[in-house]
Amino acid sequence: MRIFLIIFSFINIILYYTAFAYFDNITAALAAYSLPAGFLSFLRLIIVLILGFMIGLLIILSMKPIVNRNYFDIKTFLISGCIPAIALLLYKTGLVNTVVTELFNSSLTISELAFYFFSRETVWGLWLGISMGTSVRLKLRASSKRFRHQVTD
Repeated sequence: MRIFLIIFSFINIILYYTAFAYFDNITAALAAYSLPAGFLSFLRLIIVLILGFMIGLLIILSMKPIVNRNYFDIKTFLISGCIPAIALLLYKTGLVNTVVTELFNSSLTISELAFYFFSRETVWGLWLGISMGTSVRLKLRASSKRFRHQVTD
């Protein structure tokens, strides 16, 4: 079962990576349907999140954790995923631009720093996806079968 999941995750990583690599060509093909730019941006972020999730799942499957049941480790996710989640929320809602404008009077160096730090949506999305994937704990069946043998005289 573990080998199947590793192969499945690896194939998905390749598929999502090619979808992300050719996303500009895909959006050019979708231009005939006149989709809103916000939807295309959301689609790009979802592809990156899924790519990161598959990478994180592949990492956790290769580590072979010993667990008693399937669960999502919320503590691990909160520790590793709070920084990218906050960065994505701050940048996507426009709160960063408001804070830079109000507190720093649109200082060029501060606004450039905030833009280059928060605008890396792919990095933040990939980090968030990897932290989601590594928070999944799967109990897989043991590969070795246990047999009971009864010895009689």
